[in-house]
This record gives sequence, structure tokens and C-alpha cells, in this order.
Amino acid sequence: MKRKKLHIVLQTIIWLLFLGIFILSLGFTEKQRNEMLCNQIKITILDSHQNHFVKPNEIIHFLSEKGFKIRQQKINSLPLNQIETELNKISYVEKAEIYTTLDGVLNIEIIQRTPMFRIINYNYESYYVDKNAVLFPLSDNYSARVLIVNGNINEPYALFCNKKAYESENQDVLKRETLLDDIFYLANAIYHDSLWSGLIEQVYVNSNKEFELIPKLGNFIIEFGDTSELETKFVKLREFYRQVVSKTGGGQYSKVNVKFKNQLVCTKKNTLYESE
Repeated sequence: MKRKKLHIVLQTIIWLLFLGIFILSLGFTEKQRNEMLCNQIKITILDSHQNHFVKPNEIIHFLSEKGFKIRQQKINSLPLNQIETELNKISYVEKAEIYTTLDGVLNIEIIQRTPMFRIINYNYESYYVDKNAVLFPLSDNYSARVLIVNGNINEPYALFCNKKAYESENQDVLKRETLLDDIFYLANAIYHDSLWSGLIEQVYVNSNKEFELIPKLGNFIIEFGDTSELETKFVKLREFYRQVVSKTGGGQYSKVNVKFKNQLVCTKKNTLYESE
């Protein structure tokens, strides 16, 4: 019985010693951290294989221009939240996260915006719209190969750059008609469909504010109309590609019209091909 009690006492003493050492080490680590200077800024562009809008040296330059003093400053005194907030304001940055490590490194992780399409308005002003409907400018570093939307588009970048594309009509301070929400709706459907994202390379807005699709395969124009019954129109177009383009190439047609309900009309010189 005495041996058992002695064993329990010894175990308790050992655990208390370990606990004391652990607490002391924590205190020592915290003291070290309080005195640790930032000796390196490590920038990781997480999607650098996909987009190339932002370079690490540009992030360093941006932080310097904003007046942040980082290197050789105490790690625990760095305004991490403020730095992160400023990084997230960069047009090409979708998300920035920063953290420090015990070896004196400030880590910055960047996810860039992924452009879904590029708009060229009637004034030849050009900008991207990303998958989250955020507008952002072109870059000198990189030109993304994405769907081009051009023609009769009266949507200047400066007016909509702080708004979501699909909310543009409600948020337009001029209370005028805008095509950005419809463009986003159509482009989003193309982008998320493996067939159409590979086939459609351009969307043109004609004088009637209707959409014309320019495919990579088939020397014809697809008269799409507005975005009403969008899914039904793509179903008809898919069937046309399956039945006609896959067999003949579709080069004999100048226009393919999917605007009419329950009907697809193809123009070939002075004749029409109709499919119910």
C-alpha cells in the first residue's frame, strides 16, 4: 500500500516538473518572440501556374509605397491586419493572407483574380470581369486568354469598378439600362460549360442589344438574342453541333438563329435550314 502511494507521489512530482518546464519554455518562447525581428518577407503566389497578374517584387514595392516598415522591425509590432487590408485592395488580388513565424519571417500568401471574360466597350476601353463578377483592369504583366465580349456596350470601367457585374443595373447611379448583368449571366453559362467554353471565343452585342456568339468551330454567326430561355437555346445549339457540325463542319451556313421558340433556323446563302 505504501509503495503504491509512493508511486503516485513520484508520478505527481514528475508531472509537475514537466508542467513547470513547459510553462518556463512558453515564457521563454514568448520573450524570444517579443524580441524577434522580421528578417525576411516571403511572398507566395498560390495560383502562379494559372494567372500571372501579380509578381512578388511588385508586392514588396506596393508595401514600401504604402509606407510599411517591415524588415528589422519587431515581429509582434507589425500591423498585420492593416497590411492584409491594403493587400486585398490591389485590383488583381482576390484574397491575401499574412502570418508570421518564430524564425522571423513574414509570410504573405496571394490568390489572384481569375478572369472569366474581357469586355471591350464601344470606346475601345477594355477590362476583365472575374468569376465573382468583380471588374478589374488589364495588366502590363499578363494578358489572359478568355472570352471576349465587345460591340455596342456602354459600360465604362470607372463607373462600375466598385460594383458587382450582376448588380450593375440596380447600382448604376445614372439609373440607366446596363448590359453588364446580362453579359455576366451569359458569360457565366459559357464559362462553366466545358463544351461552350471551348467552342465560343467571342460574344458580340449588336445594335439591337442582342448577343451574337462567334464560335471557333464553324464559319457562322450564332444569333442568340437576349438571355431569356438561355438553357433552352444552348440545348438547341448543342443538338445542332451534334447533328450538323460534327458531320459537315457547318461551313455551309452563315448564320444559326436560336432566338425562336422550339425552332432553330440556319441561313445558307439564300436558303434556310430549319429544325423543329
